[in-house]
Amino acid sequence: MTRVCPLPVAATEAAFARAIDRELVQELAQQHLGDGVRRVVLEPDYVRWKGTDGCIVGWHAKVGDDSAPSYVTVRTAPPDRLADEAQKLRHRADEETDEWQRSLALVEEHGLLLVGFPLDRQMPDLRRLVRASKVRSMMTSVRPDLVPESLRISKSRSRREIVRYKPERRAVLRWDLGFKGGDAAAAEHSLTVWFRLLAEPLPARAQLASAATAVGLRVPELLAAPHERLLLESHLPGRAFHHGDRSGLDAVATTLARLHTATLPAGAPVRDVASELDLVQRACMDLGQLTPEHGRLAAAVASLLAASVPAPSPARLLHGDFHCGQVLLANDAGLCDFDRACAGPIAADLASFHSHSIAEDPAHGASFAADFVAAYSKRASLPTSPELAWWNAAALARMAAMPFRSLRADWPEACERLLAHAHAAAKEATK
Repeated sequence: MTRVCPLPVAATEAAFARAIDRELVQELAQQHLGDGVRRVVLEPDYVRWKGTDGCIVGWHAKVGDDSAPSYVTVRTAPPDRLADEAQKLRHRADEETDEWQRSLALVEEHGLLLVGFPLDRQMPDLRRLVRASKVRSMMTSVRPDLVPESLRISKSRSRREIVRYKPERRAVLRWDLGFKGGDAAAAEHSLTVWFRLLAEPLPARAQLASAATAVGLRVPELLAAPHERLLLESHLPGRAFHHGDRSGLDAVATTLARLHTATLPAGAPVRDVASELDLVQRACMDLGQLTPEHGRLAAAVASLLAASVPAPSPARLLHGDFHCGQVLLANDAGLCDFDRACAGPIAADLASFHSHSIAEDPAHGASFAADFVAAYSKRASLPTSPELAWWNAAALARMAAMPFRSLRADWPEACERLLAHAHAAAKEATK
């Protein structure tokens, strides 16, 4: 077997071991989804593991030498449920894409259901968002004003990129649309559009992003919402803000401080200490399924947090998932991805940056996050040190399973490092 990472202690089902076996899944994808000739190369991306109830394993896929990047989802479940899932999608099994000859294959002898991108059980619209002809039809239907007069979208000059994909949860696609018609100079025109497809609607998302715009922040413009789970957004120009880039800290701190002054729209989801503690407890249970030691370490963090709950703080508009990857730098710092925007204490956004920084760089991440907090403090008042430490510990505990969810080969060690940081922060919160 060529498993990409160690199995959790509680993973006794043989099908899951097969689902993270790179060579086996590559062979099965080539045989059952591909044409049997072009080589399929997979890179592990994501797992949602539910023990004996089943799991979803996501793989980035490259088919042959010339195809665009694609994706394969492998599902496991008890045999009757897996067969039922295959039957529900059977009518779409023979759909072809540039990469796949078939979109679905139930490999009963291995207990695996293979699903080729863009087939998705919860997001059926994904199929049309990857085809230039369908995107062209959608654009001319919902935003014809974005297509220059005398031009039309060219399939051959348009390119797409899978920016983010979590099977059965959400997909983010970038389309760089090219045009044809008119004179040669006009045909050089291009348009970049981002498609965000969600498995579950986020009713307040547009209002929260608009509130950020109202205080002068640069965020993607909502171009259209054909329905509540499909959003078309404009391109937000700028360069990526990378971990360790201290030259961008002042601009990013200014943007976050300004976001926290925005007026909260009615109906914003609320993030508070009680809901955060609940999420930490759920993380503890998940970590306990990985190894008993991870569960023990997480429980110690949860116990400290329960004993040192901070007093309520004023609710502000939060980004909700704030880290370097959500920022694009130009003359200022623009913010993207408001899927988790909510109302809550500013310590939650600062803790999100802190935990992502440590996950990115366990040795120096805390120092980088501290420099960001210092930059923020020049623009807005900080939470008390115990409150900030409390939210830091909670964010780190919730993130501790991420190395496993990303199928990292070193996930046991990486999870333990995050829990050690969480425990140190939780002790700070008790002072």
